[in-house]
Amino acid sequence: MMSTRAVPVVPLAPAEPFVDPDTAANYLRTTRRHVLEMVREGLIPGHPLDPFAKKKEWRFLLSELHAYMLSCDQRPPGARKPPRRV
Repeated sequence: MMSTRAVPVVPLAPAEPFVDPDTAANYLRTTRRHVLEMVREGLIPGHPLDPFAKKKEWRFLLSELHAYMLSCDQRPPGARKPPRRV
């Protein structure tokens, strides 16, 4: 006879939402225009809504932008980090 054991259900973490260029600019403490220039030049990670469109609308993941900021941390020795915004 086969036992019927319940399989535990592991809740999935909610997916990280994509943010618009204004939110990304606020997070990076720069302007929307600068964010769009950086993503077009391939300096920061971004996701076009329609990759085949001539004029792309970009969306960003804050976790990717955070990783970018950590990877290019080029402050002079002894300089303080900017205060973290919550």
